[in-house]
Amino acid sequence: MQKPEVRKGNTYSASQPKMSHSPPSQVKKHLNGITLLCLAFVICNSWAGIAGSLQLAILAGGPATLVYSIIVAATAYLAIAASMAELAAVYPTAGGQYHIASILAPERWRQGVSYTCGLLALFSWLVIGVSVTSIAAQQLMALVATSLSDFVPQPWHIFFVYQGLALFAIIYNTFFLKKNPWTHNVACLYWWVPFVVMEQGFRSRTIAIVIVSISIVMAMTIIIATQEASSRLAWALARDKGLLFSQYIEHIHPYLEVPTRSLLLIWVLTFICGFLYLASQTDYTCVILGFCLLLALANWWLYAKDHYNGPVIETWESYEAEPASVSTILSQTKKVNEGTA
Repeated sequence: MQKPEVRKGNTYSASQPKMSHSPPSQVKKHLNGITLLCLAFVICNSWAGIAGSLQLAILAGGPATLVYSIIVAATAYLAIAASMAELAAVYPTAGGQYHIASILAPERWRQGVSYTCGLLALFSWLVIGVSVTSIAAQQLMALVATSLSDFVPQPWHIFFVYQGLALFAIIYNTFFLKKNPWTHNVACLYWWVPFVVMEQGFRSRTIAIVIVSISIVMAMTIIIATQEASSRLAWALARDKGLLFSQYIEHIHPYLEVPTRSLLLIWVLTFICGFLYLASQTDYTCVILGFCLLLALANWWLYAKDHYNGPVIETWESYEAEPASVSTILSQTKKVNEGTA
C-alpha cells in the first residue's frame, strides 16, 4: 500500500512515487489567530448548547449536576484540545484530523483509517450545518407565528426559509467572507448579547421576541461558519482524490481565491437535505445521518476505492520547507522530543 506522500507547495519528494493526479491547488491563509479563535467559538456554539440542555441537567441531578458537569466536560475537552493543538503544530495540514490519522495509524491500516476519518468529519460538518439551518428556519417561523396570531406555519414554509438561509450563506461565503474575515470576530462578540437581554426579564412577550430574534442572527453566523469549514474539508479531501469528481471539486477560483466548487457541493447537499425534511418530520436527524451514510458508501464504491491513495501531507517551516517523507518527519519529531526530554 502506498504511503501518504509529503508535499510542500507543488514539489514532491524524490523518495516517494508521484500520485496519478496533478499537483493539488493551494488556498491562501486569511485568518489570524484571534479570528480563528472567534471562528471556533462561533462554530462550537457552546452557550447555546448549554442553554438548550439546562432542563436535562436539572432534571437529572439538579443545579449541582449542572455546575460540576460543565467543569468535568470542560476539563476533558481541554485535554483533547491540547492534544489536537500539539499535533496540529507538528503537522499543520489542510486536511486536519484525517491527515493526522494517516500519519499516526499503523501502515497497514493507514489508508482506510484516514479515508474513514475524512468522510466522517466531512459529513459530520454537513449534518451540523443542516441541523442549525433547520433550527434557524423553525425559529424564524415561530417568531412570525408569535407576531401574527392567525398565522400557522406549514412545513413548506420552513422548507423555503431553510433554503433561503442556505443560499444566503453560500453567497456570503463566496463573495464577501474572504474580504471580511472580521465577520467571525463580530459574531463572537454578538454571542454575549443574549445574556444582557435575559437579565431584563423572562415573562415579557417583547423580550421573548427579542431573544428569539437574536438567536436567529446567531444561528446565521453559525451557518456561515460551518459552511466555510465543511467546504474547506471537502476541498482538502478532493485534493487527495477522496471524492467523486475530485478533479473538479479541488479547483480554487483564481479571482475570489476560495474553493467555490466545494462550497457549491456543500450547498447542493444542504439543499437536498431540505427535501428530506418534507419527507420525514418525525426523525429528521436520523434521516439526514442515513442519507450521509449512503452518500459515503456510494462515493467509496463508485470512485474512492480505486483512486484514493492516502493524503498528501504538507509541512511548513514558516512558509518555506523542504519536502520529506512521513518516516522522515516522524524520526525528526522523535529526535526533537528526545532532545527536550
